[in-house]
Amino acid sequence: MRSAKQAQSGSLALALNLALVLAVALSACDKEPPRPPPPPPAAAPPSAPPPAPAAAAADAGSAKPKMVANPDGLTLAERIAKRQAAEAKVAAELAAAEKERLLAYDRTKIPLHKQTFAFILKTRAQYDAVAKKGGSAKAELDKLRGTLAAPIVAAGKKMATIDPKGGNSNVTTDYDVMLNALANDYPAAIAISFEGDKGPLAEQTAELDKRTQKIEDWMKELSAGNKSKAGKPGKKKK
Repeated sequence: MRSAKQAQSGSLALALNLALVLAVALSACDKEPPRPPPPPPAAAPPSAPPPAPAAAAADAGSAKPKMVANPDGLTLAERIAKRQAAEAKVAAELAAAEKERLLAYDRTKIPLHKQTFAFILKTRAQYDAVAKKGGSAKAELDKLRGTLAAPIVAAGKKMATIDPKGGNSNVTTDYDVMLNALANDYPAAIAISFEGDKGPLAEQTAELDKRTQKIEDWMKELSAGNKSKAGKPGKKKK
C-alpha cells in the first residue's frame, strides 16, 4: 500500500514540476525582447555665409585699371624702333672698335702680309696658265702640282707667324684657305675641267676671287693708315 502511495506521490510531484517549468517558459515567451537605443540625431549642416552686399559686388565688377600715360610720349612701335636704333648704334661702335684693333695689329706685320699674298697670286697665276692650255696640258699640270707642293707648305709656315695665337689678324684665315685650295682643290678642279666638267673649277675660282678682293681691300687700308701716320708732323725738340 505504501509503495503504491509513494509512486502516486512521486508522479504527482513530477507533474507539478513539469507544469511549473511550462508556466515559466510561457511567461518568458510572452515578454518582448529589449529594443536597441535610438540613434543620435544627425548634426545640422553648417550655415552658409551671408551673401555679400549687392552694392559691393557691383563696385568690384566695374573697377578698371587706370591708364598711365607714357612718360616719353612715344607709341609702342616708336619705342621699339628707338630701341633697335640704339642697339644698331652700339653694334656699329663695337664693330668699328674691333676693326681698328685688327688694323693696328696687321700694320705691324705688313712685310709678312705682302710676301704671303704675293706668293698666293703667283701660284694661282701658274695654275691658270696651264688651265688655259686645255686637256693637252694634263701632264704639265701634274708636274706643276708636284713642283709647288713644298713651296706651298713653306708659305703656310711663314703665314702662321703673322698671328701665332689667332684672333688678331683679319686675313690669315683667308690665306690659309687659299693655300690649301692651291695645294689640293684648285689643281684637282682644273684636271676635272680637262674632262669637260667645268663646275668645280667655277666654284673654286669664285671662292678665290672673293678672298682675293677682301685681302686687296684690307692691304689698301693698312697702307692708308701707315701713310697717314707718316704724314703727321713730329713734335719739335726743345
